Amino acid sequence: MLGYLAAIGRGTARWLARVGALARFAFEAIESLASLPGAGRRVAARVLFNQLRFTALEAVSLIVLLSGVLSYLTIAATIEQLDKVGASELIGKLMVVAIVRELGPLLTAIAVVGRSGTAITAELATNTVLGEVRALEGMGIDPYHYLVLPRLFGAVVSVAILMIVFDVVAIIGGYLAALMMTGMSGPRYLGIVLANLTTRDVVLTWVKGLIFGVVIGVIPSYQGLSVRSGPTEIPQAVIRGTVHSLALIFVLAAIVVGTLR
Repeated sequence: MLGYLAAIGRGTARWLARVGALARFAFEAIESLASLPGAGRRVAARVLFNQLRFTALEAVSLIVLLSGVLSYLTIAATIEQLDKVGASELIGKLMVVAIVRELGPLLTAIAVVGRSGTAITAELATNTVLGEVRALEGMGIDPYHYLVLPRLFGAVVSVAILMIVFDVVAIIGGYLAALMMTGMSGPRYLGIVLANLTTRDVVLTWVKGLIFGVVIGVIPSYQGLSVRSGPTEIPQAVIRGTVHSLALIFVLAAIVVGTLR
């Protein structure tokens, strides 16, 4: 019994140590923004631009596909049944709560983790293994300025942009489903959706997007820079970064829903 409790204690201590290290990494990354020099801002801005192009612009087609198919299938599967019982007005609630507020930020974050989070971890892990991080430190350049901050802000901004794309496409996809299944007019459909969209829904959506963006920027960067052994550790770091990011995103989504509902 004592051995079992000791194992639980050791596991808990290791978990708390990892959480503390991750929190310290995030705090130091954000704190380094205050010491970013003028020349460093220009370099960081170029890295940020490239990050936005890869994470946001090049992912638009994927988000459009996910959002369009999801919204079309969801509305098509429910609106005909709702219309039969005179409850077609509920599609507005379904669209706003289930798709825009809940699935929109979650699926957007999952797509960004799978596409860009893995790339961030692999890139920073490779930089670490090749000694580029030590070279930056040797030249007096803070790795946070050049490697972490642009990716952190790029992830936050990209998730926000892609969430807007997701929501717009979802509303359009839902309308196409409603039009094909029941012949519902555009003004009526839009009126139903807007009638169910509240300020609270908008705030919850953006809070989730901000939190998910920070997670995607911090955890893959942390895992990438934590590589020490050699090239064989890079795939392991990518797996850790992806799994930990997804797990934390799901947990935080549940916490936000439970706290702010």
